[in-house]
Amino acid sequence: MKLDKLFCDGVVLAENKPIRVFGESDGEVAVKLGGFTATAQPKAGRWAAELPPMSAGGPYELEAAGDGCSVLVKDVYVGRVYLVAGQSNAEFQLSSSDEPESSLEDDPLLRYFFVRRPWYEDDPFAPGTGWLRAGKDAVGAWSAISYLVGRETRNATGKAVGVITCAQGASVIESWLPADVAREFALDEKLLMADHIDPEYSAWNKDGVIFEKMLYPLFPLSLNGVIWYQGESDTTTYEGAIYDAELLRFMKTLREGVGDAALPVAVIQIADYDGRRDDDPEGWRSIQKAQERAVEKDAHATLIISKDVCESACIHPTKKTELSKRAATALLRQKL
Repeated sequence: MKLDKLFCDGVVLAENKPIRVFGESDGEVAVKLGGFTATAQPKAGRWAAELPPMSAGGPYELEAAGDGCSVLVKDVYVGRVYLVAGQSNAEFQLSSSDEPESSLEDDPLLRYFFVRRPWYEDDPFAPGTGWLRAGKDAVGAWSAISYLVGRETRNATGKAVGVITCAQGASVIESWLPADVAREFALDEKLLMADHIDPEYSAWNKDGVIFEKMLYPLFPLSLNGVIWYQGESDTTTYEGAIYDAELLRFMKTLREGVGDAALPVAVIQIADYDGRRDDDPEGWRSIQKAQERAVEKDAHATLIISKDVCESACIHPTKKTELSKRAATALLRQKL
């Protein structure tokens, strides 16, 4: 019996949501947490046990037993759990942002999990394995959005916060969709932004690859919210015409995967970028407009405006603090 790698010492589980624990086994598995017990039978070697929702609190111990062995996970908290997903601005490291080092804090109840990318033998962005506690000397390696949203949420709620970063620079939205869904939106290569066919990005920019290798393995973990920051690699007018439909399908797929039809999603609108606007001004703007259209059609999505708080001289704005505050506020406004 094995627990999924998410369930290790220091894990934060989503408050007021069904607590789903999963992994691999050949036989029945029993899971205990906070006085609750649940059992699960494996299907094709995979199992998922569901415990009742719990209020924020901890520390707890999580025990899973099956196949004649047991695993004990310590220092478990229930609190706010967010997923930060997208491309390079989602993975953009805190140390490269303009957030002053003097503002960074040690906070053992702000925790971070980075989903490793299988195409990197030594992932350059992963600061370590498992759940990491925020330390002012170490958080520079974290995603800036993840740390800043987490800190804002900690300050606003006082609850434990776990942020999962699942990101890949230069990734196109079709890679984040299941392959069969992505194929529904197929366009001729001549109509696509260059990142789709750039050999440097070929390991992940195929239909369904990131979904299959990075996102799907997180299901059915309960979440309290998602921050989506992607779109810079889909900026042609032809892609802009379908991006809103793709984004709506992505959010639908994500909610189905975690079993939460009302899961809040904060969509960060791509910032203005002078270089791309000069090369293909209509293409860049078409994605911004498509993000607006998608959010207008989704009752549980919020658009996070970036152009008034992010610099436009670079495709990777260093100003992430106010943007993160807006995303955190948007998610906290949503009812659990």
